[in-house]
Amino acid sequence: MFGAEKKYLSISINDGIIKAAQASSSGNLEKVARCSYAVASGNEEAVKALKSLLTPFNRKLPVICVVPASAATAKNIEVPSSDPEEIKSIINLQASRHTPYSREEVLISYINLGMNAAGNTRLLLVIVHRDIVKERISILEKSGLDVDRILFVPEAQARFYSKALNLKKEAPASGIIDFSLNATSYMVVSKGTLLFVRHIPIGIKALMQGADASAKLQDELKKSMEAFTQDEGNQAPGSYVVTTARDAVKNILPALKEALSVEFQVKAFSSLIKGPADLRKKLDGDFADDSFLDVIAPASAVAKCEIDLMPEEMILKKKVERQSKEVSKSGAAAVIIMVLVGAMIMTNIYFKDTFLNKNLRDQYAPEKEQVALLQEKMNKVKLVDDYIKNRMLSLDIVHELYTITPNTTYLSNITVDDDGTVTIDGISDSMALVYSYVKSLGDSAMFKEAKLKSTSTKKDNGRDVASFEIEFKLNNAKEPAS
Repeated sequence: MFGAEKKYLSISINDGIIKAAQASSSGNLEKVARCSYAVASGNEEAVKALKSLLTPFNRKLPVICVVPASAATAKNIEVPSSDPEEIKSIINLQASRHTPYSREEVLISYINLGMNAAGNTRLLLVIVHRDIVKERISILEKSGLDVDRILFVPEAQARFYSKALNLKKEAPASGIIDFSLNATSYMVVSKGTLLFVRHIPIGIKALMQGADASAKLQDELKKSMEAFTQDEGNQAPGSYVVTTARDAVKNILPALKEALSVEFQVKAFSSLIKGPADLRKKLDGDFADDSFLDVIAPASAVAKCEIDLMPEEMILKKKVERQSKEVSKSGAAAVIIMVLVGAMIMTNIYFKDTFLNKNLRDQYAPEKEQVALLQEKMNKVKLVDDYIKNRMLSLDIVHELYTITPNTTYLSNITVDDDGTVTIDGISDSMALVYSYVKSLGDSAMFKEAKLKSTSTKKDNGRDVASFEIEFKLNNAKEPAS
């Protein structure tokens, strides 16, 4: 499903800021088509802001939702097994030890970091509360998007820089420090993947407000290095790549270098991507002091990311949908075979009929009964052919409605007239959803002239719902004679 050359729509919803990027991976450079952001408070406002934000984007691309380090817990652990199924069972039991929540309240995923000298498997375990992910999925679905993957931002950033800087697998561990508006991520990368991550709640905004933030950041970076070295006696990297060239960051690097005795190399992510000149300008200046690495990196590194925080029920739902599509394809193949068989029969009959008309009419003129029987067979084949075509049209209409109709809308009746007019009756949670549904029908490649004929409010299982009747035409419907 996810290939190296595919394009993706990556979306971040965090701290009231919504960011979107349309990007893909190609060769050594990441291609970014467009980026944009919006500010919203509350889920309802976020849905409206996201719908407006996505106007210039290709909404049909696979959608990636990202979870930042601030919303998750990342722990380096060891498990006494190398079997993938056993590892899953062990971390399912251990997850509650690393968070105050029960196992049912959290989603977990991990990166396999390989075996250590004691024969145990080292893992980077990532835990996030289920409600955090479900809230983001809900906002995206209400905005008309179907989420394909839920990725952990630091892993995607680590893989982005490993590829961009051509870090070899045999190279020593490298450090990456990512500054965003409200936070800083301390990361260590080894063999192309994320080895260690620590979230620091001090960002560019705080650094611009005074020297206290710089001192606190220095202390937190020192704690991060110590936390990494305590794990199996690792040695902290001697140099770090900084992901942004903002003045507030560059101004504090000399002091950090002197206090921590490490080298800092500024390698802004905007210099590692390929895209339109106006977009590069926005990334370098117009987007103020925030970073878009958290949405660009997942879109370019999705094929290699191991962590996926998609809820189990969503995975099962997508699996059922894929199976349904396979069944539909099988049914379509069966219909095509029937059509081909019918075409072969018709072709055979056609040549027989042509031969009789051109060469044997005089010779077999008395054989009227046989000719009549042949004509009867041909009529039956035509009836079968018409039946198959009409059946395919019905299946196409139902399939298109299934694709367009949201989960909160239910259809109770579908009528198709001979002139290509389709009428549907149903209910929905609100009139706003009904009007949105009418627009979606009108935007469909198969339908046109969608209009709302009638609406009303009624009770359904004790709750108020909007009842509606919508009429539209098939695109290939014949226009009425004038």
